[in-house]
Amino acid sequence: MLNYNSHADLERERFYECLECDESVSNPLCPICMTQEIDAWLASYPSEIRNKIIKQLKDYVKKTHNIKGESTKCITCNKKTASLCPYCFTSYAYKELKKLKVARMILKEFLQFFNYDFEHIGYSKEAERLGVI
Repeated sequence: MLNYNSHADLERERFYECLECDESVSNPLCPICMTQEIDAWLASYPSEIRNKIIKQLKDYVKKTHNIKGESTKCITCNKKTASLCPYCFTSYAYKELKKLKVARMILKEFLQFFNYDFEHIGYSKEAERLGVI
C-alpha cells in the first residue's frame, strides 16, 4: 500500500488528461520538447520540409496551450506542459508529414524514432499498409 505523507505527494503522482484524446498522459513528454526533438531529427533533411513541419507543430502547440487547465509535468523539461500525450502529438506530426508528401524513407524514419502507437491501432497500422514499416 502506498503511503502519502502530504497533499504534495498526491499531486506529484497525478497524470492529467490529454487535450486531444482525454486519456491520461502516462508518457509525459511535452509537445514543446517533442517539437525540439523532431526539429533536431529534421536537421539532415531539406530546410523546406523542416521549416514547414516545425511551423505546423509550433502552431499546434500554441493552439493546445491556449486551453487553460492543468498539465502533467514533462520528464524532459520538468515543466507542467505535457498537455498532449505523445501518441496524439506524433499522430498530428505524421499526418502533417504525409500532407507535405515527403518520401516514404522520411515517414519510415519518423516512425522508427517517434512511434508512440503502442497499442498498434493508429498510424502504425496505416504505415504497415503503406509499406512504411
